Amino acid sequence: MAKQEPEPTAGADEGAFLWPPRKPVAVETHTPPAFEAPPASTAGTPVPTPTGGRALWRAVERCWLAPVAPPLAERIELTGWAPDPFGVFCDRCGGPVGPHEADEFGCAACLTTTVPWARFVRLGPHVDPLRAWVHEVKFTRWRRLGVDLGRLLGERIRLAGAPRERVCVVPMPTTFRRRMSRGVDHAGAIAEGVAEVLDAPLVRALARSHAPSQRSLAPTERKRNAAKSIRVRGKADLRGWTVILVDDVRTTGATLEAAARALRGRHRGGRTPADRMKIWACALAVVAPQSRRGESQEGFPGADPEG
Repeated sequence: MAKQEPEPTAGADEGAFLWPPRKPVAVETHTPPAFEAPPASTAGTPVPTPTGGRALWRAVERCWLAPVAPPLAERIELTGWAPDPFGVFCDRCGGPVGPHEADEFGCAACLTTTVPWARFVRLGPHVDPLRAWVHEVKFTRWRRLGVDLGRLLGERIRLAGAPRERVCVVPMPTTFRRRMSRGVDHAGAIAEGVAEVLDAPLVRALARSHAPSQRSLAPTERKRNAAKSIRVRGKADLRGWTVILVDDVRTTGATLEAAARALRGRHRGGRTPADRMKIWACALAVVAPQSRRGESQEGFPGADPEG
């Protein structure tokens, strides 16, 4: 007989860490709902939710990879790791903050800057074991781990108060060359897990052309490099929707900002606030400012923390 997961108690703390999420989704059989068209005043041609042979590939992953790589739930139990509680990072830029160092206007690091999103959500800082898990997804093609991490991120987004209606998930794009060299679309796998937990459509609204690695550039050059390489694709009209923009790691934030500004440039306007697009930026991990230069990527040659 299959083991039944215990139901959460009625008085459970809504903000407490819970893994697996309180409403686990059967990955093999779940299909996100079709992308609902906006009202007639903002109607566009939606990008269909991708379908296909996902169940087949996941069956292959379970058969060949499960014996050599433990699942995320087991890793969490062994390491004692847990996502950051709300309040230890700025919900405007994602950077670390201490008690009373941030308010609704941001923290000292972002108070005087403009960010193109309404909220930032993360799992934790870019340190082990989370750092090792992210690298395992990106550089060893362990896609199932990426989906599980995405489900965990989706649970945190839900607890952060994300809207329940008219929400879609947009992954950060990768280039064809990087996809072929790595063998996995890591941001797409993470976004897929987020979409499953939020019960939201996954919309690949962004594309990326090949450009110099962000890691090879100075921080002052990264914004220009990212802005030139990221563009909006498809004809979906996302005005009136809340877009959950998903990436694996935020280093300087240049890539996420370029993607958010590209979306805003395409979907600007709206007669009322309800008709305007809102963006939440979300990442598994955030690199601390003091760690951005000379970050160790031991064991992963050519690793790019923001690419």
